[in-house]
Amino acid sequence: MSVPILEVRGVKKLFGGVAAVNGVDMAIEPGSITAVIGPNGAGKTSLFNVVAGFEEPTDGTIEFQGEEVTGSQPWQIAKKGLVRSFQTPTGFPALSVWENLMVGGSGARHESLWAGLAGGWRREEVATNQRARRLLEDLDLWEMRDTLLADLPPGDVKLVDFARQLMAEPVMLLLDEPASGVDPGSIHRLSGLIRHVRDQGVTVLVIDHNIGFVVGIADQIHVMSLGKVISSGSPTQVVKDPTVIEIYLGRSA
Repeated sequence: MSVPILEVRGVKKLFGGVAAVNGVDMAIEPGSITAVIGPNGAGKTSLFNVVAGFEEPTDGTIEFQGEEVTGSQPWQIAKKGLVRSFQTPTGFPALSVWENLMVGGSGARHESLWAGLAGGWRREEVATNQRARRLLEDLDLWEMRDTLLADLPPGDVKLVDFARQLMAEPVMLLLDEPASGVDPGSIHRLSGLIRHVRDQGVTVLVIDHNIGFVVGIADQIHVMSLGKVISSGSPTQVVKDPTVIEIYLGRSA
């Protein structure tokens, strides 16, 4: 078994004495798609916030690529290659779809005077443009490239947000409810792109309430309830687990 790319050990997060995350242990294999599911209030988003540095854990440790990142700032963690999306997409409503992707793909590698004189900025610009076009075509958004983000329906905004995260060329991607508000046809394209991203070596950790979507893409699923992981395994194992059926689906097996 390979060394986990992300390892969460005994992580707790308290809010006013209430444990939103309560002693979670989780090891994510590199090059995998792992899903975290559970009912509302299970602690999924709180766990994401702690892992990505948006909340500091009350207890426990987090390691990314063998380096402890517990308590690091979000920008520090993102710089190491761990990029997080949000349930409500972030972006630039007054900019076009294309411009949003250009912002996501901008880098500082060739911003020095010498690099500019050497033409490095031009090579990077060409590569960035090619990457953006490929992503928009894969998500069937190319015809909308000149549309302002503010003028898109919510589902397409979600897809643009996902593409913008990919423009940063992450090592690992944390996706919070990527299928929420996305129409069935777009979900199919989104699922295919997530699998393609995984096949290119990017590790994906995803939260979503759409069980069909999750089961269709995940290699491994962790089920949370009341801040704890109550079941882990392959999609087939998890959906047949009596504890999951009772606690997550609200009925006895």
